[in-house]
Amino acid sequence: MIYLLLLALAAVGHVVFWTAIVNRLHGLGIERRWVDAGTIASAAAMAGLPLAVALGFWLQAQHRLQLAAAALWVYVGCCAAFCVFALLHRLWLMLHPERRGTLVSNHTTPVDMRKHGRRRLMAPGIPALLARIPGNQALDLQVHEKRLALPRMPAGPELRVIHITDLHMSGRIAKEYFVEMVAAVNALRPDLILLTGDLVERAKCMDWLPDTLGSLRAAAGVFFVLGNHDLRVDCDQLLNHLAELGLIHLGGTWRELTVRGTPLVLAGNELPWFGPPPNAANLPARDASGLPLRVLLAHAPDQFTWACRHDFDLMLAGHNHGGQVRLPLLGPILSPSLSGTRYASGAFCRGNSVLHVGRGTGSLTPFRWNCPPEIALLVLGRGSSK
Repeated sequence: MIYLLLLALAAVGHVVFWTAIVNRLHGLGIERRWVDAGTIASAAAMAGLPLAVALGFWLQAQHRLQLAAAALWVYVGCCAAFCVFALLHRLWLMLHPERRGTLVSNHTTPVDMRKHGRRRLMAPGIPALLARIPGNQALDLQVHEKRLALPRMPAGPELRVIHITDLHMSGRIAKEYFVEMVAAVNALRPDLILLTGDLVERAKCMDWLPDTLGSLRAAAGVFFVLGNHDLRVDCDQLLNHLAELGLIHLGGTWRELTVRGTPLVLAGNELPWFGPPPNAANLPARDASGLPLRVLLAHAPDQFTWACRHDFDLMLAGHNHGGQVRLPLLGPILSPSLSGTRYASGAFCRGNSVLHVGRGTGSLTPFRWNCPPEIALLVLGRGSSK
């Protein structure tokens, strides 16, 4: 019984350990070939544990290579310990002060896709097969109306900001899904729409843009930054196309505007895949009340430290998809970030800086479990995040 418990803990810890390595590889911003090579090597290591344990048992039974057998059991013990550590780390993240006070409320409304039929919204082949898996939430788009408290938000009208991220328009999920997403966004009548990258990853989907992102409407405009998967298409062509449709690119720059009487500075940081970041030294100085508010669009949540260092009030990011699969107790495991799963999704704060990480509106791989895609309607009001 003890052996079985040890092996079960070791199996989970083994997968979590190698996945943690993959997560950090994907957060480095290095060439894709090296990321892919590291991912394949880690996947091979994950798959090799059963064979290694069987080999250890065989060596032990045959009284051969006892040192190798002992080394395998040491590794099994380390993996079991890592599993326990991962559980404790998840509990620590749930109770961490960064998660307290910022999110005032969260109301969920599903977006009805029934008229299209789930099968029609997935491409033939593997996506269609994934759609048939019980519990797959890849098409269960939700609107989350989240009230966020910003310490320097002035008294007066609240701002309604849509945050959408990680659409991954590739053809795996049909165009109709994104058309419905846009209709749901526009029905919310936002003041601003902000997109944080991984918009289009197949050239054929450029033709979708007029009926999807080009149809987004907000009183103060639609702004965006790019993500790493946007490198899979001609970025100049993508930027030109989006500009023609009225969307404003913020990568490496900033822009001043006033929304419902509140002065804002919107800036874009696309590190580590595109650079440089905006020159924060040139941002407009704050007045005695702390205005203008500074809002940063970034693809990677890892740029939160940069945002805090330059005194941004709100940073929006994506990239991590909430993990796409969230396990009981352990929560998300896959989260391509230097911070691992710490910023997989949700609202966080450090001092006067608030971070919102979206779960993604689309899916890179059209399979989600316990982590449906989201449109985030952020209602920004006055309050302390401490």
